[in-house]
Amino acid sequence: MAWWLLIGTWISLLATSLIGCSSGNSSSLPIYNEVPVFSLTNQNGHVLTNSDLSGKVILANFVFTNCTQYCLTLSPRMSQIQESLSDGELLGDQVILLSFSMDPENDTPETLLSYANTYGANHDMWQFLTGPADSMRELITGGFKLGFQKVNQNKEHHHDDGSIHIHEYDILHTNRVILWDKKGRVRAYYDGALDWDMATILRDIGQLAD
Repeated sequence: MAWWLLIGTWISLLATSLIGCSSGNSSSLPIYNEVPVFSLTNQNGHVLTNSDLSGKVILANFVFTNCTQYCLTLSPRMSQIQESLSDGELLGDQVILLSFSMDPENDTPETLLSYANTYGANHDMWQFLTGPADSMRELITGGFKLGFQKVNQNKEHHHDDGSIHIHEYDILHTNRVILWDKKGRVRAYYDGALDWDMATILRDIGQLAD
């Protein structure tokens, strides 16, 4: 990841943490910023808005289907979260998982559907979202205050079956996973790749779902 992207992400998290508070809420988790307004298309071709998620606890990450780095860790971990929440009967009724695409020009609903199936996604309870490139960039960088950058390259990627795919570009992106509450307020940020503490995340989700 480019140093400026990493530093920018930490600065944004530090800034929001300074204004976080927990007044008026029994949860010990801080309150950061409000979730930005969005209207996007999921892997089933249906429009989903932040208003549709009112009253749900949301765990969200940021991926793209051609990713060969963080996403190979992020998506399996979201799949593990899905399995654990399904066992506890929280998923769907109180909790929804979201994955926002950072490559909307390539990640059509059909492409996201195939990607979601790769990780065993329950399509009603774990939704993969895409939209116009400008809208996705504004949502992620302007709304969630998380950085990403598309860079050109011609890099060979070797698949397990021995085939080789040429990646013409890569996307330097955040590995942050966001938790927001039933009122649409961001309550936690997690390191989705390096310092993943599944027990803590499940505890925080359960706390907000109560």
